[in-house]
Formats: sequence, structure tokens, C-alpha cells
Amino acid sequence: MNSNLTLSEILTIAVVILIVFGPERLPEIARRAGQLAAKVRDAAGSLRRELTAGYEDVARPLKDIERDLRAAKDDIKASIPPIDAGSPRGRITPPPPAPKPKTDGDAGAEETAAS
Repeated sequence: MNSNLTLSEILTIAVVILIVFGPERLPEIARRAGQLAAKVRDAAGSLRRELTAGYEDVARPLKDIERDLRAAKDDIKASIPPIDAGSPRGRITPPPPAPKPKTDGDAGAEETAAS
């Protein structure tokens, strides 16, 4: 939320306040506006502190878990032997196909071929 006011906007607001409330009540309104701004600033600071403390309560255990996971990853990497340069990297060679089972029709064909 970007609420930067330009000088002309501030002057316009001041003139409207002066016209609506009059010059007699202007010091009282300015004082109340300052008090309100201070209360809002204090509330925002308090909220920021509470949110930061809550974030740290949640973030600290997560950082511990992250550290443990990184250590486990490093241990696993260290336990895996290196792959030879000549071997296929990460490829698994499938086993040869199993021989087809013989059926009754195949046995007759073999006898005919043998005779």
C-alpha cells in the first residue's frame, strides 16, 4: 500500500479541513490527528513484533529439519560408489526375453521337420 502524498494533495486536504472545521478547531484536530497517527504507528509496530516472533517460532524448527535433510543427503551421496566412465550412466539393461513355452502344435512341427 503506497500512500505517498504530493505537496498539492496535502495542501488541498489542509484547505478542506480549514474550511469545514474553521481556524478555531484546527489546533485541536491537528493534535487528535497526531495522537491517532501515534496509536496507529504503535499498533503496527506491535503487530510487526508479534508476527516476527511467530515466524521465528515456526521457521526455527523448519531450518533444523532442512539442515538434517541436507546432512542425510550428503551421507547418502557419500555412500554411493562412483560410476565407471565406460558403463552406461544410470541405465539398467533388461534381461533377455524368456523362451516361449512349447505347445502341442510346435511339437508336431518339429517332428515333421525332423523326418
